[in-house]
This record gives sequence, structure tokens and C-alpha cells, in this order.
Amino acid sequence: MTGPEDADPAPGGLDGAAFGSALAAAAEAGDTAGCLALLRTAELALPLSDAAAAGAEPAAWPTAASDGRTWVLAYTSVDRMLELTGGGVGHCRAVTFTELAAGWPDTRWGLAVDPGGAHPFLLESGTVARLAAPTLVEDALAEPDRLPPVVQQVLSPVEVAARLADGEGRVSGYVQHARDTAHVGAPTALLEAVGRGHEADELLSATGSLTVLRWAVVGPELYRTPLGGTDEERRAAVAGWVVEDPPFTGTGFASPDSLVREYRVQGLLLPHGAQLLELEPDGTECRRALWDGLRETWVLVLEQQP
Repeated sequence: MTGPEDADPAPGGLDGAAFGSALAAAAEAGDTAGCLALLRTAELALPLSDAAAAGAEPAAWPTAASDGRTWVLAYTSVDRMLELTGGGVGHCRAVTFTELAAGWPDTRWGLAVDPGGAHPFLLESGTVARLAAPTLVEDALAEPDRLPPVVQQVLSPVEVAARLADGEGRVSGYVQHARDTAHVGAPTALLEAVGRGHEADELLSATGSLTVLRWAVVGPELYRTPLGGTDEERRAAVAGWVVEDPPFTGTGFASPDSLVREYRVQGLLLPHGAQLLELEPDGTECRRALWDGLRETWVLVLEQQP
């Protein structure tokens, strides 16, 4: 749950005393890298008003203004929140750092962790995004023994027909990390997860199935994380390179309501063995075609459903 409209329970859901102490010690020592490493896997408490906790009003992002900037307020534990707010805030919702980044409300805003403490930690939105959604190159450096990641792109029936007819083996546009959607079953759920639910009429077949183009990554440096915003000001605020219409997150995630990482490619030649898969309404996957990179053509597959 990444949007501010969903409220988590009141205090007691977080146990971050040790984490808060470690973060404060790293901040006091000027160990920025250590602070970032801790935050990357953190669970944070975002304050809620009494009315929002009771469901009487929508939950809002907790913010404060300082020196002409807006900061989202987050705390390393419920106890820390109670301490630093003087008991003035009695409710919160718990979010992981990744959830926080995916639902980030405005790239012009920064993040203030444990504000009011002796060593608060302040992050620009670009740092939040890059920390939560590292590039595929950074992933490979962090886990050199891991198999190459798999990415995918959803295609409309028209795009599928044109690709097969023309023997097209190049791909452009946005692609998503397949591991992040492995738990998603139905085609409509997958479209929502990748931020394209509003295009269901165009992307689904007459029977409600969805075609997915999927392949293992070769050349991770060719997959750029789409950092940016919905206008030039927001793009510059995150030090990004993309401007897109809403609901573009600009933080490297396909949708503010999911944790699906996405990348942008341009004219990328598919590797040998790339697959066209048909995702049936019940979640069943069937291979429909394989890309033969040697002959640069698609080979149809007759695969029976289990």
C-alpha cells in the first residue's frame, strides 16, 4: 500500500528502536553510505491524523515546510515518532522504503527521517528514487552470481499481429521487471500493476487474454530507469530525464499503487529465445511464439494448456 489514501493501524506495528539507533549513529558519524544502506530495507512510520486513523477523512501525506521546501515526514519507529512529536501524533501507517518511493507524492519534495531529533536525515527525491529502484547494472554489481533478470512488455492484439507479420525483433518503450509481477495472475490485475489498467479495452483480446513479450536481459546498461516527472520542474527536481503525463511516477516504478520496477529502452534487439506468451483470464500462461535470433524471425509454438 503506497498511496496516502490507505491508513495502517495505530502505534505498535513497528519495532525500530535498534534501526533508529543505528541510523542516528551513522548520521552523527557522517556515514551517508551507511545511512542509505539502512534506509533501503527500512520500514518507516508515517504520521496520521486522528480523523484519518478513524476513517473520517482521507489520509494525507505528512509534510512540513522549511526554508521554502516541502518535506515528507517519516520516523524510524512508533516510539521515535511519539518522542519527537511530544506525543502530539498518536497514529501512523507503516510503509517500507520501496513503498514510500513508489507512491512518492511529488518529486519536488524531500524526505525528512526522524525530524526534530538530534541527527535527522534528509534526502532529496532523486536519492529516494535511486535508492529504492536501482538500475539493472547496479543490481548486477550487487549480486554478480545471480542469473540475468527477466523483463517483459504487454502488447495489444494489433501489436502482436504486426510483430509476427513483419518479423519484428526490436522493442522500444517501457518494460517491467518480470520478477515484480510474478505474483500477479489475471490479465486485468497485471495491467493494473504496470499502470495500464485504463488501456484494458485496447490491450485485451476478445476473450480477455493478454499477450506478454518476455525475455532475459542482455546488456543491462541498455535499460534506463525512467526518472523524471510530469513537467520540466518535477523532472529537474529528481535530476531525471523523462517527462510523461500522469500517472507517471518518475521514480522508476510503473504505478504509484504497485512495486513494479520499470525501464525504458529504444530500438533494443531482442535476444534469442524471447517469448510471446498469452496470459489467459484464469492466469494460465501459454507460449505462442519464440524469437529465433539467428534467423531473425518468430517461430510459432503450438502449446496445449495444462
